[in-house]
Amino acid sequence: MSLWNRLFSDLRLPYSLSSSVTGSDPGQLAFLRAMKKDLQQDRVLESPLESLEVVVVDLETTGFFPQKGDEIISIGAVAMRGTTILEAERFETLVNPQRTVPPEIEALTGIRTEDLAAAPELLAALSRFFSFVAGRTLVAHHSRHERDFLQAGLWKTSRSKLAHRLLDTTLLLRLDDRTLENASLDALCERHNLHIEKRHDAYHDALATAKLWSIYLERAMVKGFRDLLMIYEYIGRRM
Repeated sequence: MSLWNRLFSDLRLPYSLSSSVTGSDPGQLAFLRAMKKDLQQDRVLESPLESLEVVVVDLETTGFFPQKGDEIISIGAVAMRGTTILEAERFETLVNPQRTVPPEIEALTGIRTEDLAAAPELLAALSRFFSFVAGRTLVAHHSRHERDFLQAGLWKTSRSKLAHRLLDTTLLLRLDDRTLENASLDALCERHNLHIEKRHDAYHDALATAKLWSIYLERAMVKGFRDLLMIYEYIGRRM
């Protein structure tokens, strides 16, 4: 086994990152070591909420079932520190799914098959995305969709598993006193007068999700929650 293969195996990192960290560049090696430290220690549970660093992500896909051949066609993400959205730290890319985009998905997202011809394929797109994420925690709204497709994509491209913690916005919604009959992204944005510039666009949906995360994170801190561990323990006692 090569040095780089051993390194990725030891770190439990997606091997899809190898396309951007080949060779022996000291800066790349430092990046990997820092990510290893973040992921292995997973200090996120005890990190103060006001300084918690996350990357909010949204995916557009050809359908809802990666196990049945549906693929990622767009990744959008924005970084946050506490309740602050770091709009300068944004990520977006189209992804070539190597298949046609169904007409209903074209109508929903505006992404056409021909738009993806020159887009990076999944391996390259995931490599760029996880380089952007580094050791930060992921956040998504109704995160099962993102989790399933990221896991499927990593396994397909590199036989690796999703090593990053992925938080769901509903974690914070559970702390809200008011009952939510509809927790869809559209309903929550309407409730908080948040405008989504381009719905079913991965980056703009991620940005809207980040704004919701900011609102409910602020509420959690007002209620006295200091870190994610306190939130988990509180929800656990209520179940």
